[in-house]
Amino acid sequence: MKRRKLIIIIAAILLLLPFGVTFSRYVIKNVRNYIMEANNFFFNSDKLVDGGTTYGINNWGGASNIDIQFELNNHKNNLLTSASDITYTVTATPSDPTSIRCNLDSNSGVIYKAEKTDSLSLTIVPLRVFNDNESFSVTVQAISSSPYVKTLSATFVITVGRRGIDYAITDSVGSPYFIFSITNALDTYKVTSPFTATVNGVSTSYAVNDTLTTEEYLQLSSENKAKCASAIITLSFNPSEVIMDTTSDILKRATYQTTTYNGVAYISSITFNVDVLTSEEIRFYKRNISNNYTYPITNNTSIVTFSAS
Repeated sequence: MKRRKLIIIIAAILLLLPFGVTFSRYVIKNVRNYIMEANNFFFNSDKLVDGGTTYGINNWGGASNIDIQFELNNHKNNLLTSASDITYTVTATPSDPTSIRCNLDSNSGVIYKAEKTDSLSLTIVPLRVFNDNESFSVTVQAISSSPYVKTLSATFVITVGRRGIDYAITDSVGSPYFIFSITNALDTYKVTSPFTATVNGVSTSYAVNDTLTTEEYLQLSSENKAKCASAIITLSFNPSEVIMDTTSDILKRATYQTTTYNGVAYISSITFNVDVLTSEEIRFYKRNISNNYTYPITNNTSIVTFSAS
């Protein structure tokens, strides 16, 4: 008790010093956290933090929904947990409500002492199609109201990398491999080599980068179809860190480059087509299974470099 009073007195004195408001807030925050933890109150999250943090999501295709999972919990570690139930509320605020809508599966709840963790889900719904390099943000805030008030928050900044194409890495600590997934939501094709074909009863000359609808593409000969692509994907990676699964069917229709590591030639870059409205998954083995390469959010950059044209 005496120690707690001493800390509060020191904090009050510091407020009067010309250090400025910022340092005073820092002291007050730490004193408050000390008091809460001394009373066995812990309110934490796997993604939201006291004071806020920012995550960058740069792999969005600009059209599909974005799902973000997060947890709220009542423990500091495996041994220290809160002595009572915690009541909380959650909000998700978009930077541009006219362009996106935020749906939380729950706006409030109680973390019961025995259960320790609540799992929540945020779905971000685009209300229009976004273009390459456009971005917006969503700030998620969780506030406990009982037995103490504490605020956790995080801001998710979402940027369109290549419109219509999403990619992600699903991984976990201890897993010998991760899955790199690609989703192509485009329903059009682009010409990669010029040709002339009869489409809709009319002979038409197509130049590089001309666009065809799926209906027009299906009228082409096999030879001319090979001169079109919906999305051309290139993945580059370091075989000293990750190794591509060479049993993947994608290799049958891809071009690739190799790099020698420890005297062995490994694939280090691969280029392939992804058809319209199609998803692909590629397995990569990890040299260090203690790493978690999940992307985005867990990591701000992807261990596999992605490009699309």
